[in-house]
Amino acid sequence: MSSPINLLVSGNGAWSAHIATTLISAKQATPDTPVRILVGAVDIGDVDRELIQSAVPDNHITWIEVASTELDALPNRRASKFNFLELLTINRVPPDVDRVLSIDADTIVRDDLTSLWDVDLEGHVFAAARCTWGLWIGRGIPYFAELGLDGNLKYLQSGVKVIDIPAWRRRNISEKAFAHLDQWHDVMRLGDQELLNAVIEDDWLELPLRWNAVHNPHVDHELAACGFTRADLIESTVDPAIIHFAGAKPWNWTRPNREQIPWLAKWEAVAFNGPYRDWYAAERKRGLAERAALRPQRRSVLRRFKNALDVLLRG
Repeated sequence: MSSPINLLVSGNGAWSAHIATTLISAKQATPDTPVRILVGAVDIGDVDRELIQSAVPDNHITWIEVASTELDALPNRRASKFNFLELLTINRVPPDVDRVLSIDADTIVRDDLTSLWDVDLEGHVFAAARCTWGLWIGRGIPYFAELGLDGNLKYLQSGVKVIDIPAWRRRNISEKAFAHLDQWHDVMRLGDQELLNAVIEDDWLELPLRWNAVHNPHVDHELAACGFTRADLIESTVDPAIIHFAGAKPWNWTRPNREQIPWLAKWEAVAFNGPYRDWYAAERKRGLAERAALRPQRRSVLRRFKNALDVLLRG
């Protein structure tokens, strides 16, 4: 596989710090392979662009522009409009880019990306890991039968993908995805992940789970064991190559039990040693103060609930 790695991360201005954190981790984990960085950007100002660039000073960033009006024009849906940014970005990568590694901005890279970049796609449009909670189309897309989809097909997690760009364009993946959004936005629960699963027609290669390790406490482990080997599940837990904070975000300091998020210390080690360290510190101080103020209110609500339950049970 030719180098450099074409690494794509997309986001808006509110995610600038997290884009920088993800890029830092990717560069630290991949020191010996050249990396060409592409950032799909909407509403990212000049100051944030300078800070993101300073996070990877040896790598010139190619900015791929998306206007907020393009996202605003999408039909009303439950998912945030920014969930669809990557679909617009992929179609706008420079013409000399034939393959791209796209990762979400709520990830931390732990392993060298070279082996992931060199994966043989075996003629598929892209490679991705399977979703640990969706597992099958029938679980991930409740209206699968109306689409004429086989509910037994595997359901992918879209946060990490190695994409064959010419194949993506030949198959009109972005266009099909947005056509699906136009028709089904009223019943959709998720963003680009749901769209891709609906239109890819099983034309994707499954990656080992450790390349997109999502630690979701709500996963049904008995079902997960049907979709993965025990070794896959253990490896993604103890030695993830890319940690994906797809559920609880490590920068949500007001979240109860935030400290129990797996691999939190790894994220903090990167985030608090980058160009946004002061911003993260200020956000942590504000968030912890807010959580402390809310704690007595939660205890009061819980106490009232217990008292009411006691009355119902004992009369």
